[in-house]
Amino acid sequence: MLKKIFVLILMGSLSLISAQTSIGKVSLLHSNLESPFNGEAEINILAVMVEFQPDEFELTYGDGTFGSIYSEDYGTNIIDPLPHNKTYFEDHLTFAKNYFSKVSDNKVSISYNVLPDTITVSNPMRDYSPLEGESFKVLADFSKEVWELVGNANSGLDFSEYNLFVIFHAGVGKDISTNDLFGEARDLPSIYLSHKSLKEFYGDSFAGFQQTDGTLITNSVILPETESREESGIGGVSLIELSINGLIVSSIASHLGLPDLFDAETGKSAIGRFGLMDGQSLFAFAGLFPPEPSAWEKIYLGWEEPVEISSSTNNIEVTASQIAQETDAKIIKIPINSTEYYLIENRARDANDNGITVTYKIGGQTRTKTFYEDLDNFNNAVVDTLNGVVIDVDEYDWALPGNGILIWHIDEKIIDAGLESNRVNIGEDRGVDLEEADGIQDIGEEFQTIFGDIVIAEGEEADFWYASNSSELYTNEFSLNSKPNTKTNSGANSLITINNFSEVGTKMSFNLSFGTDFVSTLGNLNYSGSFTDFKLTGLHDLYTPYILSGNDLLLLGSENIFNNFSQSDFAVYSKSEIDFVIGTFDNNLNIGYTSGEQFIESVSYEGIRSSQILLDADNESELKILFGTSNGNVLEYLFNLVSKSAPTLINTYSLTSNPISQIAALEDYYTVSSEDLVVDADGNEFNFSAQVRKIIITKTIQENFKTVVLTENSIYTIDRNSTNANLIYSQSSLISDISIADLKNDGSNYIIFSNQNQINAINLNGSFADNYPVTLDSSEIFVGTPIIADVDSDDYSDIIVTSSQGNIFSLSGYDGNIITGFPLSVGGQFNGDHTIIKVDNVQKLSVANTTGDFYFWEISSNGKVQWGSKFGNNMNTSSTEIAESKNYISEYFPDERTYNWPNPVYGDETFIRTYVSEDSQVKVKIFDLAGDLVDEFEFVALGGYDSEKGWNVSQVQSGAYFAHVEVKSNSGKTDSKIIKIAIVK
Repeated sequence: MLKKIFVLILMGSLSLISAQTSIGKVSLLHSNLESPFNGEAEINILAVMVEFQPDEFELTYGDGTFGSIYSEDYGTNIIDPLPHNKTYFEDHLTFAKNYFSKVSDNKVSISYNVLPDTITVSNPMRDYSPLEGESFKVLADFSKEVWELVGNANSGLDFSEYNLFVIFHAGVGKDISTNDLFGEARDLPSIYLSHKSLKEFYGDSFAGFQQTDGTLITNSVILPETESREESGIGGVSLIELSINGLIVSSIASHLGLPDLFDAETGKSAIGRFGLMDGQSLFAFAGLFPPEPSAWEKIYLGWEEPVEISSSTNNIEVTASQIAQETDAKIIKIPINSTEYYLIENRARDANDNGITVTYKIGGQTRTKTFYEDLDNFNNAVVDTLNGVVIDVDEYDWALPGNGILIWHIDEKIIDAGLESNRVNIGEDRGVDLEEADGIQDIGEEFQTIFGDIVIAEGEEADFWYASNSSELYTNEFSLNSKPNTKTNSGANSLITINNFSEVGTKMSFNLSFGTDFVSTLGNLNYSGSFTDFKLTGLHDLYTPYILSGNDLLLLGSENIFNNFSQSDFAVYSKSEIDFVIGTFDNNLNIGYTSGEQFIESVSYEGIRSSQILLDADNESELKILFGTSNGNVLEYLFNLVSKSAPTLINTYSLTSNPISQIAALEDYYTVSSEDLVVDADGNEFNFSAQVRKIIITKTIQENFKTVVLTENSIYTIDRNSTNANLIYSQSSLISDISIADLKNDGSNYIIFSNQNQINAINLNGSFADNYPVTLDSSEIFVGTPIIADVDSDDYSDIIVTSSQGNIFSLSGYDGNIITGFPLSVGGQFNGDHTIIKVDNVQKLSVANTTGDFYFWEISSNGKVQWGSKFGNNMNTSSTEIAESKNYISEYFPDERTYNWPNPVYGDETFIRTYVSEDSQVKVKIFDLAGDLVDEFEFVALGGYDSEKGWNVSQVQSGAYFAHVEVKSNSGKTDSKIIKIAIVK
């Protein structure tokens, strides 16, 4: 009878845990890995048997010699019976040879040589066992001593014939915890020491353990003679029978480069009995045989190539690997973003429908047993009906807990971050994660039985996907709203739905769709180089993305490359199914066409172009091209769209002696920026204390031009015909970029910008828009230009922002809530470029990440696009039209629009906010409950805008206060309101 074991002994780079079976927790150490063999491999093993100096130490099993771990003779009717000699270890290596031959489809071949003589090291076992928290160098030193002794005793041995070196030592492994020992066990932990990990102990110059023939041994596997051990209990001494087959297989897999897939920090299971590199699997069926590696493990080792499907498809078939033919799909890959994807496989315990045949050796004889189902004495927890050394089974997936489709969520970003240290599945951040179909992600979770035993979930039949799965939460669909769901690891909507899973069979099917009724995936393209500018047009079936890489223009996804096209910020004008793409390089003005032809006209202008290209179409046949030069001029060319004749220089505007950095234009009015200077079309100059980062032109409801100026951390407005710039907003941190759009249809355009994890929207008076700022999860840091479009067709513009984590959010301009269907994800990190256009009454959104992946979505909205890219649109006008006024409040002083926020006041400041339809002077007097005047101040409120001024309450005591707000317009209108303010400290 098996005894339950629960106490965790040792945590290392690989910890194995079993639960819901007779084994509680186990630990195995697989050190830092080398690169994977990636496909075919020949593993030639040299193995040696090692004993220690005998002792009677109570914290180790046995006295350090082979066969001393048992107090009585159990005969051959047990797993891994004595004697533990050369033949015994050869039988175990035969199992490993058979396992890898089958699961790799003969891509990995194993040969072995177990030396006949036993080596005895100089110390007892305890001297080679690291204590918890200690370095594993003592194990490396143990290996060093062993291979020196082997070399001295085998002078004629050609070590160069081998590439994996295994030490089988007397005793059991410190891989299973017990509750019998009073003190930390001093058995040796099982470990794979790679060359990389040995260098950590002996320095980067370490080349290997030198042998007499000059060969360098660069790795070592340390394994016990058995994992079986005697334990004492109330009923006396009982024998726990556990094979070392799983340990041998996992060590060889580590040598091949496969990382551990359990939680290496806690030792808990992370993938259960659904793949190879997890304790649940290595000790499946008492360690006799693990299941086949998971889909990701096979792909990582180069044994399988998945079939990738990135478009909606019905009746996708996936075949169990044991019976799959060459044309069958064994693994389906479904991309999520640039770093995440799903792997889908069909796993069958008995694909050949003939039960499991176990081949084993006992007493020198080879025997077989066939089981057609799990029995009381043969199942994952109990193997009392077997004995000897198992050398083969016909289907290793009999070790699985069930049958059906498995869905693996793979995140290469997590894997890459943890691979070097062999920690890819830590906590909830798992690089290889099983989507458990029963809706309860409990693999690795601890539970207490009614008897007080602690078990750790290892996965079960309900975790497979199949039509008749009777789990309470199962709906035969894997989607955004299912449990589990198809969200990315960052919480974004992957837009993936997988449903209609068939019944269990060796061939199973399912349906796949991308998108919802609202937003759908168009696809993605990759450009491996760097790029500085990006435009999206809609002339082709799905999208036409142009990118500027260096100075070269590329039509992404085609062979068209225009060399030396533009030095920065090109522009595009689309007309009559033609994209006119305009850029400048040196003294050339370049115009490309979608047909692939390129027109280059040498023009003579002073200086090098230093600003973005800006386009303006006055009529159907002519296009104005403007750009600034390095000597402070703005050049205006006229290009005939019909004749395509050489563009003509029609105006030269000399505005400053400094390079022009940007131009903004709206109708017949334009403004330029140059370093810390802004100059408008009327020649007015405005100097700022910091460099001007961006300018935008808009119009007020009174149809007055207004230029918005962004410096490092401040926003100003400049009225046409004014000689002053008005500071309307400032903060301590950098404001990376701004855009302008009509969010409320209230006659006011709003300035939108991000600040860390906040999205801010202020009106042209500097007051926050209703329901803004919006603060999202603190891990999201927004980058790039906010783009604006009505994505949900509610007649209000919405804000689209991207985070450094690669998520794309859309916030309602009306109430600040996240729009249904968002966030989306590109994976990796966002590089700062995204754009949205409207084509045939639908919107097309594109976002790029730092690895050159361009993602495209179609949004089912006929709403307006107000700010579609960095400079507003493909023509780079950096302007927006007058806001709609259907929600404009014409009442002079509406009562509900005057209040303070926040209220109650818990901090040091509250804002007195009011609205007037005409420019007005606002006087605020604040009184306490006794009627005494506490404070007073004034400010100017612009007509048609919410206006506000802060009241500092840091020196004001807690209590209730009354603010008398009085307004008087320039035309003589007056009104007032009293608001109550609560201060809490």
